[in-house]
Amino acid sequence: MMTRRTAMVRVLVVLMLVLAGARAEAQVTAKPALYRLESGSSFTRGCYPPCLCPIFTTEDIRGTYSLAFDHQDPLFTWYRVENVNWVVTLGGVDTRITGSGTYRVGGEVAVQQQMTLKLKVGDEEPQVFDSGLVPGGSSFPEIDITVSVNGMVCFDTVIDIRSKPVPAADITPYTLSDSNCVEGCFPPCVCPSREWPVNGTFALVPLNNATTPTRREFAVVNVKRETRFGTYQIVEAGPTSQQRMVLDLTEAGSGITSTFDSGQVPGGSAFPRIDIDLSVNGFSCSDKALYLHAAPSP
Repeated sequence: MMTRRTAMVRVLVVLMLVLAGARAEAQVTAKPALYRLESGSSFTRGCYPPCLCPIFTTEDIRGTYSLAFDHQDPLFTWYRVENVNWVVTLGGVDTRITGSGTYRVGGEVAVQQQMTLKLKVGDEEPQVFDSGLVPGGSSFPEIDITVSVNGMVCFDTVIDIRSKPVPAADITPYTLSDSNCVEGCFPPCVCPSREWPVNGTFALVPLNNATTPTRREFAVVNVKRETRFGTYQIVEAGPTSQQRMVLDLTEAGSGITSTFDSGQVPGGSAFPRIDIDLSVNGFSCSDKALYLHAAPSP
């Protein structure tokens, strides 16, 4: 015959299983979180011991990435790192860093964490950046971790990631209006071209470490029509302002990703409205151009 104590234990076990299942379900169905690099993030390239050569470090690195729950094992919770969308200033030139990877946090006794990313820095070949399994993670969902290509031995590239989830108040939704795309020939080439209207939405996120007396910069995220991301920048140049937008767009039908770049062009004084022309090949010969007009959504 079941005793009262045995019955209570069974009830507690059932409750624990229900709660654990609800917790796992909540994590599986949770939306990806948008993260932003914070002050203290840095990019370093050069020689670490025992090698000797010049080393370059800059904290002028900024951008966003997304973190999505993947799965749990007995020790760790695993996440997918997606849509790495960073910019670092190297030699006075803005260089994009893109890629994806994984992040895990947990441990048997002390909290540990590990981030592994496959990143493309500018025009360089993609490389794997890994933190190794290191102490940390107790402040999660904030993530402070250092990843490198060569374990900080001899010549290496190292990125210190200091990041937090972006507050909803910092995400401004935009809607396209009267925008269109043209594909075909631009001068001096001559060939047929086609044009079609472009609709859709995206959002702007102000980037930390990217606001100076002359520069304001934003991440372009949550692009709905063609899923990818990019950056938008306004630079005050004397009595006028200039703007630049770079977008990586993947066409829904073909799956082909193209980088559209406006270059540094006049504009930005009407912000938060954005009116800007971007192209894949500099509006020269065979090209694809996007004439973008957008304003904050009501």
